[in-house]
Amino acid sequence: MITPEVLREKIIFKGQRNVRRGLTDEEGHRGMYRPEVRLGMERSRLLTESYKMTEDEPMVIRRAKALEHILSNMTIYIQNHERIVGNYAESPAAIMLAIESNWKAYERMVTVGDAQSLLDDESRAEFREICKYWDGKTLREQQGRAFKGCKELEKYWKYEGTFLWTHWYGLGILNYEKLFRIGLNGIKAEAETRLEEVRKTVPFDYLEEKNFLEAVIITLKVVIAWGHRFAEKARELAQDEKNPERKKQLEEIAVTCDWVPGSPPRTFQEAVQSFWFCYIITRCIELASSGIGIRFDLLTYPFYKKDIEEGRITRDDALDLLMRLWTNFEGVAKLRISTASAIYAGSQLVDSMTIGGIDKDGNDVTNEVTYLVLETAGKMRGIQPSLALRIHKGTPAELFQRATDVISTGIGYPSLFNDEALIPLLQRWGASLEEARDYSMSGCVYIEIPGKNSIRRVSSYFSLAKCLWWALHRGVNPKTGEQYGAPTPDPTTFTSIEDVMQAFLEQVRFFLHKSLNLEHVTRLVYEQYLPRPFTSALINGCIERGLDIEKFKDPNDGISNFVIGVGQTNVADSLSAIKKFVFDEKEISMRELIEVLDRNWEGREDLRQRILNRAPKFGSDDDYVDLIARDVHLKIEEIIEKMTDRFGARWHFDGSAVSFAYSVGLDCPATPDGRKDGAPLADASLSPMIGGDTKGPTAVLKSCSKIDAVQAYNQLLNQRFLPQFLKGENKEKFVSYLRSWCDLGVPHVQFNVVDSATLRDAQKRPEKYTNLIVRVAGYSAYFIDLSKGIQDNIIDRNEQSF
Repeated sequence: MITPEVLREKIIFKGQRNVRRGLTDEEGHRGMYRPEVRLGMERSRLLTESYKMTEDEPMVIRRAKALEHILSNMTIYIQNHERIVGNYAESPAAIMLAIESNWKAYERMVTVGDAQSLLDDESRAEFREICKYWDGKTLREQQGRAFKGCKELEKYWKYEGTFLWTHWYGLGILNYEKLFRIGLNGIKAEAETRLEEVRKTVPFDYLEEKNFLEAVIITLKVVIAWGHRFAEKARELAQDEKNPERKKQLEEIAVTCDWVPGSPPRTFQEAVQSFWFCYIITRCIELASSGIGIRFDLLTYPFYKKDIEEGRITRDDALDLLMRLWTNFEGVAKLRISTASAIYAGSQLVDSMTIGGIDKDGNDVTNEVTYLVLETAGKMRGIQPSLALRIHKGTPAELFQRATDVISTGIGYPSLFNDEALIPLLQRWGASLEEARDYSMSGCVYIEIPGKNSIRRVSSYFSLAKCLWWALHRGVNPKTGEQYGAPTPDPTTFTSIEDVMQAFLEQVRFFLHKSLNLEHVTRLVYEQYLPRPFTSALINGCIERGLDIEKFKDPNDGISNFVIGVGQTNVADSLSAIKKFVFDEKEISMRELIEVLDRNWEGREDLRQRILNRAPKFGSDDDYVDLIARDVHLKIEEIIEKMTDRFGARWHFDGSAVSFAYSVGLDCPATPDGRKDGAPLADASLSPMIGGDTKGPTAVLKSCSKIDAVQAYNQLLNQRFLPQFLKGENKEKFVSYLRSWCDLGVPHVQFNVVDSATLRDAQKRPEKYTNLIVRVAGYSAYFIDLSKGIQDNIIDRNEQSF
C-alpha cells in the first residue's frame, strides 16, 4: 500500500503564497502561486470554439454542446499514483476558471496583476484573444446590463459594507443514490422517454422542454463516452507497464471506466469512480462551482461490504483507494480574483464530504467506511475535502473517539452537525421526516437534501453589525448626508433597548429587500445564460418537468434560499452594552455614545475598556446578554422568512460566513461592543466575540443552547482548544464535551487545535510550517497561505481548556 507521505509528494499545492517545499522567502513571494502552477487553458479554448459554432442555437443546447466539445477533445491523463481517474484540466499543475462568468478580472490578474506567473507569453497572448470573444458576453456583463437604468439596483449593487452579493453558483447535491442505482444510461433512458412524451403531447412549453431534454441527452452520452476515454487510456498504459502491481491497477481502471458512470457500479472502486466522474464534471468542467454533498459512507458501504464478503477487496486496499482519492481532491483548484483568494487562502473549492448520522428510517449509519474516511483524513492531512460528521444521541462511542483523534491532528475537521437540532429544523422548513433525516452538507457548512432542487444560491454576505450602525445613524451616511438606509427614528429619542432593537430590525428588513431584489435579477440572468443540463439530469424533478434546475423550485421542498448573516454576536454584545451603560446605569447618553463611535473611540478609551470588561458578553452563560442574542437570531429569521423568491420559496439566514467576518469587518465602523472601526466581527454567527468566551467552553455551549436552533439555522460555532485537551487523560473529557454539545441541541461546532505560540512562530518563519493547517471558518487552510489579518484573527481567538 502506498504511504500518505509518497502521495502528498505527488500533489501540486495551489495556495496563495509560495513558500512550500524548501523555497526561500524571497523565491516564495514572487507571485500569487508557485512557479509550477499554471492556468488551465483548454476549457476556455474549447468552450470558446464551441460557442462560436453554436451562436444561433438555444442556450441550453449551446451549453450541452460546449460540454460535449470539451470532454471529447480535452487532454486526459492518468498519473502513476492514480487509481481513481478523471482530470478537469490539461495538467495536474493547472487551475481552472469559468471564463463565461467574468473575463476582465482574470485578464488583469494574468497580464498586469499578481498572477502573471500562471501563463507564459504565448499562452497570455492566446488568453487575450479568447477574452476578446467574451467581451460583452459574460455573466457579469449581462448582470450589469440588467441593472443599467435602474438607479435603485445600481446603487445597492455596488458594495459599501452592508451586503456583498456572493457570485455563488447554485450548488445542489446530486442524486448519487440514483446514479449508483441505475447509472447514467438509466437516467438517459428516462430523458429519452420523457422527450418522446413531449413530442407526442406537444405541451405549451414544447420548445423549452424539447431543447432541455435534448441537451440532457447530449451531456449524458458524452460523459459516458468520457469514461470510455479513460478506459482506453488505461489499457494503453497497461500494455507498456513493466511493474506487475501497477499493470494490474491500470487494468482495473480500464474495466471500471468501461462500466461507470454509464452503468450502476458493482464494486467499491466502481462506486467511488462513478462519484468522482460526476463530481469533477459538475463542479469543475460544466461550470466551476463548489460543494460535494454525497453521504459517502452511507452510499458506498454496500459496495464495500459486498466486496469484503466476496473477497474482492481488503480493508487496506480500500484505504489505499481512498487515500488516492484524497490526493485528487487536494489537487482541485480554481482561479479566484485577488480579494477572494485572500479570503479563501488561495484556490480551494471549500468542499465537504458528509459522513455519519441516521438514515431515512432513523437508524445510525456508522459503518466501516465511516472509519475508513476518518482514517484517510487523518493520514492524508490535507485541506480538502473537509469532513462534515453528523452526530446524534445514538452515535457510537467509538465514532466519538475516532473523530476526536482526527480533530486532535489540527486539520480542523471533521466539523460536527447535530441531527437532534437540524432534522426538526428541516421539518419546520417543509421537508418530510425521511428527507430531513437524509440531509447532507455541500459546501463548507451548507445544509441540503441530496437530489432536491434547492438551487442553493446564497444571495449575499449580510453585515448585521453594519445594520445596527445604520440604526444609530437613522439610515443616513454621516459623511455624505445621503439617506442610504431606512429612515428610522432619531436614536437620541430612544428610551429603552427595545427601541434600539426595533430600529435595527427595520434596517435589516430594508437592506434585505434591496439584497433580494438584486438576487431576483441575477437569478434571471443565471437562468438565461448558464443552464446546466448535466447537473440538472442528476437533480430530482428536472427530467420529469423538462426544466433546468434554475427554472423551477418547489416552495415546500425543505431547503430554500439563504442570506449569510455576519455579526450576530457583535449586535448582541452591542445591545448588551447599550442596555447596561445607556439605559440601566446611565453612564453615558445615546448621543454621547454615537459621537464616541463616530470618532472610533478616540479620546474615550476609558469608556471602551469599561464596556469591554463590564458589559456582559455572549458566550459567558449570562442571561443578560444571552437572551438578547436569542432575540437577535430569532427576530432576524422571522423577518427574512416572510420574504419569498419568484417561486414562492422562503428565505432564511445562514451562518456560514467563512472568513467574511474578517473582510466585512474591514468595512464596518466602530460598534458599541467596544470593537474599533475595521476590526473583525465575531468569527462565526454563534461564536463569542474575541475576548467574550473567558468562562470556559461549557459556558459557551450554555449560551448557544439558549437560542432555539429549530427556529433559525444561522448558528455556526468555531472554537479553539489547546492540543493537550484532546489527548491522553483529557480525551474522555473532550468526548464528554461533544456529547454535551449534542444534548444541548447546539446545531454545529468546529475546532482549531493549535496553540498561539506555534502560530506566532509560523508567522515569523513560514518556511518551517509549510504543512500547518488551521480551521478558518467553514474550511481549513494552510496557515502560511492566509493573509496576516486572518492569521492574527485566528491567533487572537481564545484558547479553551477544561
